[in-house]
Amino acid sequence: MKRTLSLLLLLTAIVSGGKAQTYINNQTTLQPSSNFYISGTAQSNTLKTTAGTSATGMSHFHMFTGDGNTPANLRWTQAFIGLEGASNAGADFRIFRYSNTGAFLGTGLAIERATGNVIVNNLTAANASKIQGTGTAANQSYLQFMQSDNITRDGYVGMGSGANKDIYLVSDNGNINLNPKTGGGAFQVASAQVQNTTGTFLMSNATSNNISFNAVGLAGPSFTTRSIGSKVILWNAPLNATTSGWDVGMETNHMWFGIASASNAQGFKFYGGTTQIGRIDGMGATDWEGQGRFKGWYTANGTGPAAEIGISAGRAAFIGFDRTPGATKYLPVLLSGGTTATNQKTLIITDAGVGIGTLTPQSELSVKGTITAQRVKVTQTGWADYVFHKNYQLPSLAEVEAYVRSNQHLEGIPSAAEVEKEGIDVGEMNKKLLAKVEELTLYLIEQNKKITALEEWKKQQEKLSIHP
Repeated sequence: MKRTLSLLLLLTAIVSGGKAQTYINNQTTLQPSSNFYISGTAQSNTLKTTAGTSATGMSHFHMFTGDGNTPANLRWTQAFIGLEGASNAGADFRIFRYSNTGAFLGTGLAIERATGNVIVNNLTAANASKIQGTGTAANQSYLQFMQSDNITRDGYVGMGSGANKDIYLVSDNGNINLNPKTGGGAFQVASAQVQNTTGTFLMSNATSNNISFNAVGLAGPSFTTRSIGSKVILWNAPLNATTSGWDVGMETNHMWFGIASASNAQGFKFYGGTTQIGRIDGMGATDWEGQGRFKGWYTANGTGPAAEIGISAGRAAFIGFDRTPGATKYLPVLLSGGTTATNQKTLIITDAGVGIGTLTPQSELSVKGTITAQRVKVTQTGWADYVFHKNYQLPSLAEVEAYVRSNQHLEGIPSAAEVEKEGIDVGEMNKKLLAKVEELTLYLIEQNKKITALEEWKKQQEKLSIHP
């Protein structure tokens, strides 16, 4: 009786500041809603909470760093979350975290009521800690992954058997995924070899998949002694401070092969057996043994100036062309050859014409040098037969003499200075020369008439002198 009285006196309701405090009775049934506050230690055989659960979480215990009436002091809450349903769903256990200001941070620990699964954000093991499986004589595993019936095993980590000391990571029913941390990390294998005798290796990173081989030496193909290094060399370290790696990769619609730098000293080699048959250097220059054939024409989307070789409309074609968008145009084509460093001969094709021995052709064909041919045929429009027409005004020899004395060349024939500067049109010059020959023919005919008349006059005079 005295003990009950003492408890009642301790929790007696007093009126202070207009607020009444309620009693807490020592009884076996639940008391209606009430609050209590003590500054010491509360002790009870069993502590029951009846707050229930909700979809967003219902707190059952609040832990503060100070005054419980100050929300900013809240640090942890034990709660139920999830509405109850079939198969023991809902009323899952949660421990919620709060910031220095009492703001909600998230879940620290979660235990699912239906499955018993324990979920934590991070689990840090102390020194010398361990997770020890049950193990059997047939399977000395240390950690097993079991289904909810605690009979069906889905996999294990540990030794395969008492006699086999290898460490296994085994999945009985599915795949095994090893995922390094986001933004970095590596999966390292330190052994003599990695074997896969039943399947394939799949790299499935969403943005970047890489297979890298450490540098183990360099050598060309050698099928009898086995070359130093890998048969396909992917070099993951620079040879010096100015080079990067040798890689094979993919980009949109293309497979690419990369070397360390744009240099003539580096490139790609192609072998037939152990004989080098081709090479492409880091500047794009190529060197090939044998012949080449081009059976189509350029249809890709390249840009810039280039020399293009192919078949167009059934004809072998070699052109210079600039495919820069908006500025496409043909380019001059240059062919050059010789036997020494000083006797090269060039042939150039430009918009002005074809030049042989000159890089600046002035017409459809310009030749700096001698043309040797067994026959030259010039097509010419118009000819000099007009000289023989009846209405042609043949200049008198006196007029010809006056023009020659004044100009030092025949009328209609270019002067030496003009020929030196402009050259001559062979066809036109032949027509002009023929006109002069035809004029000379007319002069000769006229002179012959005069000579014949004089000879006849002379005979008449001689007859008169004999017979006066």
